Amino acid sequence: MARASSALLKRRLDIAEIVRKQGEVKVDKLSDMLRVSNVTIRQDLTYLEQQGYLKRSFGGAIYISPENLINHTTIEPLNYTNIGMERGEIDLVKNCLNYINDGDTLFLSHGNLIRKLIPFLHNKKSLRLIMNDINNAQLVKEFSDAEVILVGGVLQDGNTLQNSNTLTPILNQFHISHFIFELAAINDNNHLIIENSEQQNTYQQIFKNADHTIGVLPQRFLLPDNYSIGKLKHMDVVILSKAAVTEYHQQLIDSDFKQRAINKYCITYHNSKVT
Repeated sequence: MARASSALLKRRLDIAEIVRKQGEVKVDKLSDMLRVSNVTIRQDLTYLEQQGYLKRSFGGAIYISPENLINHTTIEPLNYTNIGMERGEIDLVKNCLNYINDGDTLFLSHGNLIRKLIPFLHNKKSLRLIMNDINNAQLVKEFSDAEVILVGGVLQDGNTLQNSNTLTPILNQFHISHFIFELAAINDNNHLIIENSEQQNTYQQIFKNADHTIGVLPQRFLLPDNYSIGKLKHMDVVILSKAAVTEYHQQLIDSDFKQRAINKYCITYHNSKVT
């Protein structure tokens, strides 16, 4: 078999590095950056996916994890000296998998952090995912056979919405086993703060109705305290990045949370009064 040209290898290395740094990137953007056709970029992405460097997503590619790298003889190893932030976020969301069982009904919050969880759901069977982020809902279709219900409709093949779902009928029809969401902060009064005020009312209702609540907090954001969706004492699980542990560890301990798991990138706490 003929060896790939040096220009081809360099372009593929460049693509893998761009995806690693940005987390997710579209075909059109890669085409513009590297000055090759969309068809060529899609071929490169297919090859890189086969080698374990990334996963194809709707209209582009998404970075997952360096552990999947294989076949180093055909493409040079990447430099992973600066992967701390990406790897840390991936480890944060992967911890959520410990609480998800086949057949569960999950409400997944919006945002890029929760988006990183989606590719890892492929091993979970018969999931029902209720979501309010159409971009994340589209990504589910790339990785999972889960039923996807959007607050606003049901996502069908072709990424079209069928029917109209407001939140109240959804809560009446489906029993939500887990609400998994990104926290922006925990304030001094133990209120759980989110970044997007537009989702506040929705998440307050989900927080009250879900059997279990899992909050993921990568770092503290300075936001108004009135974006609260509930109280810390009603949380089941809080997963903190190492960057957030310094600020919140004592607050969690004082609120009867116990450390349950720890690794290089994050610590998981369980509420001893509700779990």
